[in-house]
Amino acid sequence: MSRLVRALFGIPAAVVLIAAGTTAVASAATGKPSGAPPEGLGVWCVSVTGAKACFGQSADKVWVKDTKANGESAAGTIYNKDSGTDWYRECFNTRGADGGWVVCDFDVPENREGLLWAVNNPFIGAQGSTKIWTTIA
Repeated sequence: MSRLVRALFGIPAAVVLIAAGTTAVASAATGKPSGAPPEGLGVWCVSVTGAKACFGQSADKVWVKDTKANGESAAGTIYNKDSGTDWYRECFNTRGADGGWVVCDFDVPENREGLLWAVNNPFIGAQGSTKIWTTIA
């Protein structure tokens, strides 16, 4: 077998084997109109210019509010990366600053440390985060 043939088959096979050792679970949704998130134990919130996001531990919900009338959406993301299991859930608020809160109901891995991000103008805008914990089943 020529070196070129071995290289053409060997490199993709190595990439497949490396990728097989990692797991990423993702979910994104446009939020449904909602009231404000609950307050108290097990609820974390983070704000940046143009966005506020909250995570409710017992309900696995993410609330997002667009707080700046700038024509851009807002997003709330919960993210975790530990011991070979990567996951994130992202909730978008496309209703604008006058649209109030939206909520996304997610199923997340239990008993995990993670981050809650608030983002104005998702992927490129202002962003901030805070540490969260998911519930113990």
